[in-house]
Amino acid sequence: MKKVLVSLLVIVLFLTSCTQVADTPASTEPEAIAEAFLQASSNGDIDTCLGLLSDDVLFRQNPPGVRIEGKAEFEAILRDNMAWYHQHSLTSPFSVDGDKVACSAKLSGDDFRIIGIEHINISYEFLICDGKIYSIMAVPNSEDWAKIAELTNGRIGVTIEFVEQGIKVKEFAQDSPAEEAGIELGDVITAVDGVSFPEMREGEIILRIHGPAGSKVLLTIIREGLPTPIDIEVTRVRY
Repeated sequence: MKKVLVSLLVIVLFLTSCTQVADTPASTEPEAIAEAFLQASSNGDIDTCLGLLSDDVLFRQNPPGVRIEGKAEFEAILRDNMAWYHQHSLTSPFSVDGDKVACSAKLSGDDFRIIGIEHINISYEFLICDGKIYSIMAVPNSEDWAKIAELTNGRIGVTIEFVEQGIKVKEFAQDSPAEEAGIELGDVITAVDGVSFPEMREGEIILRIHGPAGSKVLLTIIREGLPTPIDIEVTRVRY
């Protein structure tokens, strides 16, 4: 689940709206570097993005206090989030103060739509030296952040293991709504609200299972000894 949350939080910076390759900026001015990075991100051009980062780049997002250090870890997060088809639109011009470049943007993507949000507003601050970005700070709009928390605070009360067909139920939490609804240990969840596991991206099944506390989710289960899958509806609760 931690990986899914980090994905939701960090993806807002890494954007994949088209396939055009961004040009490396001719200028080493901080604004040109920041703009080139965002453009390359929008174009899905990972190599250009990485070329604009220092090896020891630091990414922070607050809330919730995410901190990612070094280009290698940054690249891993970037590649994880290329599949969500983010659309990016600046909502403010670049503001430059020496080596500091700031801007605001509106982001939308499949992951936001899955949890019930059309877009999120976020502010960025880049610190740039010698043509390289060595620090990025991302600050989500507080109301948008609260909305994300509200729309993902419901759980079904299980510990799971990823298997080929989906996720297997390994343990139940105390007062688990999944157990109360009739799910059994060893059951494998293969679809959520009619969307099958093979259709989903990495982490998507957890994203779909979570939702607002009190809402219902329809799980398709395969169970040893049963000839066909069964559907079980579970009411999410706050943990």
